[in-house]
Amino acid sequence: ATIQEDLEELQSLQNYDGGFPYWRRGDDSIPYHTVHVAHALQRAREMDFAVDENMWQQVLNYITYIEEYYPSWYSKKARQTISAYALYVRDRMGDPDPAKAAALLADAGLEEIPLDALAWIWQVLSDATGFEEELVQIRRHVNNRAVETAGAANFTTSYSDDDYVLLHSSRRTDALLMDALINDNPDNDLIPKLVNGLMAHKTRGRWRNTQENVFILLALNRYFDTYESQEPDFVARIWLGETYTGSSEFE
Repeated sequence: ATIQEDLEELQSLQNYDGGFPYWRRGDDSIPYHTVHVAHALQRAREMDFAVDENMWQQVLNYITYIEEYYPSWYSKKARQTISAYALYVRDRMGDPDPAKAAALLADAGLEEIPLDALAWIWQVLSDATGFEEELVQIRRHVNNRAVETAGAANFTTSYSDDDYVLLHSSRRTDALLMDALINDNPDNDLIPKLVNGLMAHKTRGRWRNTQENVFILLALNRYFDTYESQEPDFVARIWLGETYTGSSEFE
């Protein structure tokens, strides 16, 4: 019921261009926020919540032409990141555009594209066919960018003056890349280390802000569904040599 109320609240905020402002309908639509709302609406649809079709279609149209809505002062990297996020969300919404994703990657260059953008493009290309060369390069690049210890891993990212328009954070980057890794290569040894790294940054049951909480939980949920999908239902018995010492039942 709470989610349904949230959906109705979002519908009341949507502007005529299909985008979403910060707080009030009629204020300027914010590109990153609009893609984020589209993502939320699609996740809700996937979980069988009733999402207004007109609201969903309007926001899909906005993010399809997201480049038309960027303010002139947005940096190139900010534009690349939001466009990549829009492509990922469109892919989930059943409107894939892997050719545009590959073109965005080629235009930015693998060494220059922000890691958040790369994570979203990676998922789009992984879901398509005919992009194996790009995927090989992405896998190599991501593995080379990881900072590993014996038990954990994370990625280092640089900040620019307008990263706030992306609500950027390093932990979100780790979560996005982990999610893409699981989607593309679930046997990668880096994945459990990334989980450990993310869990190590949790404080009092949560991370630093809503962006980190959202994307880390989504990544951990994919991790759980991929590696821990079997529900426990067994009896563990403990022996010391020939001596039975106890048991415990897990359901």
